[in-house]
Amino acid sequence: MKHNINNYINKKLDELKWLDKMLANKSGVSKSQVSKLKKGQVDRLTAETYYKIYTAFGDSCLNATKIVFGNIRLKGYKTQGRTPFGKFMLQFEVSKNSIEEISVKTGIDENRLKDLYFRKGSLEAYELLLIEKAVDKNQGELFEEIYGK
Repeated sequence: MKHNINNYINKKLDELKWLDKMLANKSGVSKSQVSKLKKGQVDRLTAETYYKIYTAFGDSCLNATKIVFGNIRLKGYKTQGRTPFGKFMLQFEVSKNSIEEISVKTGIDENRLKDLYFRKGSLEAYELLLIEKAVDKNQGELFEEIYGK
C-alpha cells in the first residue's frame, strides 16, 4: 500500500523545528533511514518503524495515519445467508478473528498472514492498521502493545 511517510516526517520536522538527527536520536531509527523516509525512497514501511517515528514526534497513531495513509479502510465483509442447517451449526462455531476472517476483512492474503503469524515476515504499518480495525481495536492500540515496551 502506498504511504506518505515523507510528507508526515517533513511536516513534523518543520513544525517542531527539528533536524533529521534529532528524529533519529529520539526514534532510534538510523539517520540514513530517516533521510530515505523523508525523501520518499522507502516503499515498504514497517509497523515498527512507523511506531518509532510517530511516537518520537509525540504524536498519536490516529493523527499520523491521517497523513501517512489517508482514510485506510477495511474491505466489505458480508456473511453469506445460511440454510436451516447452517443456522443450526452456528452453535458449534467458536472461531473469532481467525486468519481466514482477518484475511477477508482486510484484504491481506491468507498466505501473507501465515507468514506473519508463523514464519519470518516483516509486518508493514498498513497491515497492522487494517488488522487493528478487523479485530475491533482502537487505532494505535496494537502498535503500543507490540512495540511500546
